[in-house]
Amino acid sequence: MKRRLLLINSLTSLSLSLLAGCGNSADISEAEQKVIDHTMESLVFVEGGTFTMGHPQVTKTVEVTLDSYSIQAYEVSYWEFDTFAEATGARKPSQRSFGKPSRQPENPAWGLTWYDAQNYCHWLGELTGLPFELPTEAQWEYAATSRGTSRAFYATDDGTQDYGRNYPGSKAPWHPEPSGTYPPNPLGMYDMTGNVAEWVQDWYDKNYYEKSPGVNPKGPDSGTKKLLRGGSVGGTQRYNVLFRRARATEPDDKQGGVRCVVNQPNVIAVSSAQKEKENSN
Repeated sequence: MKRRLLLINSLTSLSLSLLAGCGNSADISEAEQKVIDHTMESLVFVEGGTFTMGHPQVTKTVEVTLDSYSIQAYEVSYWEFDTFAEATGARKPSQRSFGKPSRQPENPAWGLTWYDAQNYCHWLGELTGLPFELPTEAQWEYAATSRGTSRAFYATDDGTQDYGRNYPGSKAPWHPEPSGTYPPNPLGMYDMTGNVAEWVQDWYDKNYYEKSPGVNPKGPDSGTKKLLRGGSVGGTQRYNVLFRRARATEPDDKQGGVRCVVNQPNVIAVSSAQKEKENSN
């Protein structure tokens, strides 16, 4: 299912404009408002709870408890990140990924540093007045495993890699495709396996979760490297196992993509993606 920009009615548009209102909504450009509207529509509310983080066949496991939050169903696309870059003077990401041209507006932005990703989420926060951040590693995995209900190795609709149906086929181009091209996981999350690896908030410590507080862990207080989750379209089947903690990476390496969370424990807005999921139940 190819992602499409969702059209909203004037009342919803007005409400989202008002939401973006720490300041005067007249200060928000049409392009920025488009990003706000799309972001708010695609938020998936994730009810908090306790789950087993990790998988015994891949990594050590630990019980983690999280508060509720909301997360973007889709990876941030080039057109969204470019709007941020043009508004703030930030660097625009690479024209190529995995050695091939990939810079279509609807493709997920790739080649971001951790700082690029974090700054993008904070920019959304400034526009909306909401506490947007990069997801913690625990938040990312909780959403990828549909609130811990799935122990499957892949964050697809049925937990498998079914080439050509829920994952790029063998003849597919080895570069990212528009986020939402393939079916989501049961929670409504797209591309948490494959497409582009995504930056998370945490500093890297391979033993952190064994000694973490267990409730809303945010990773070590400091460190030298950050984490990417989700594998990528250029990785092997083993590389894309959702429980795999990608190698620690320097935060200024141009290695990742981004999706953001809102650290607010109540529903912000019912997204179109969420409505579709609820209507299908």
